Amino acid sequence: MKFTFILFLSFILFACSNRLEDVNRISSKEEANIESAKDVDILYSDSAVVRMRIKSPLMQNKILKDDPTRVFPNGVWVDFYDKSKAPTSHLIAKYAEYSEKQKLITLRDSIVVSNYKNEKLETEELFWNERDGRIYSKKFVKVTTPSEIILGYGFSSNMEFTEWEIDSVSGIFQSGTLIEG
Repeated sequence: MKFTFILFLSFILFACSNRLEDVNRISSKEEANIESAKDVDILYSDSAVVRMRIKSPLMQNKILKDDPTRVFPNGVWVDFYDKSKAPTSHLIAKYAEYSEKQKLITLRDSIVVSNYKNEKLETEELFWNERDGRIYSKKFVKVTTPSEIILGYGFSSNMEFTEWEIDSVSGIFQSGTLIEG
C-alpha cells in the first residue's frame, strides 16, 4: 500500500513538473510582449485623405520598452496615393519591419516597387526613412522603365518612387533587347 501511494505521489509530482515547464515556456516574457493580427488592412491618412494602404496576412506588434516594433513576417502589399486619391505607386515585399523609435521601415526579400510611369524597382533590401520621406538601398537594384533596364548598386527615391536615382550604375540596356552572356 505504501509503495502504491509513493508511486502515485511521484507520478503527480512528475506530471506537475512538466506542466509547470510548459506554462513557463508558453508565457515567457518575449511571447507575452507580442500582439498578433491576421489579414490586416491598414489605412494611413493625412488631413483626412488616404495616402497609404497596407495589407498583410500577419502583423506582429513587439511591445518593447526601448523600441516597439511592428513586424510583417509573411510580407506586405502597400499602395500609395496622392492628395487627390489617385494611386502613385505599389510595393510588395516578403518581409517588413517598422521601428517606432527610429521611424525606419526595413523591407527584405523579393521587393518590387512600381509606379504610375510604368517604372519598376527590384531589390533584396530596402529602407524607408519615415522622418525624411526617402527610400534607399545599398544593395544591387534593377530598375525597369518603358525604354530601359538599369542595373546598379545603391538607390535613393522619394516615398512615391516617382523621383529616383541609382548610385553606381553597372549597366543600361534597351528594353526588349535580348542580352546573351
